[in-house]
Amino acid sequence: MKTTMLVLACCLCGGHALAAETSVLIFGASHHGSCDASRWNCDLNNSNPGLGLELAEQQVDYSLFVRGGGYRDSRRETAYFVAGGGRKHWEVGQDVVVGAGLMVGYLNGSGVHGLAGLPFVTVGGKLLQLEIGYAPKLQWKDRMMPATTTFSLRWQIE
Repeated sequence: MKTTMLVLACCLCGGHALAAETSVLIFGASHHGSCDASRWNCDLNNSNPGLGLELAEQQVDYSLFVRGGGYRDSRRETAYFVAGGGRKHWEVGQDVVVGAGLMVGYLNGSGVHGLAGLPFVTVGGKLLQLEIGYAPKLQWKDRMMPATTTFSLRWQIE
């Protein structure tokens, strides 16, 4: 996984790796929608601690990024991912920023072993932001995952 993250970071940043913004990702919680316990195993954990790293181009109008990390998923197993995406931020007050973004990549965990995506919104300061992601209810073959809202922090290292 570390090699994949490095390759993706180099592809994104190219010769501008020194200009990349680096952030630490702190994963922590999720909330799951209703689940039909008569058909599925609905014993999901809402505590999802973990860490990750993000490299992003310096934001002008929007920012492209690569990120990867690992966390304890809602099935109480170790999950990891590597993804790329983009986000846009707007200053709405003195030192207050809101934003929206989308990431897509490889996920191994949380009931998925392959391609996954997550739209998210952000709120916070310029260096520390709360990211709130949302994955709609997913039923595929013999698996069902209720709608999931994720909560994590992104701390940009100056």
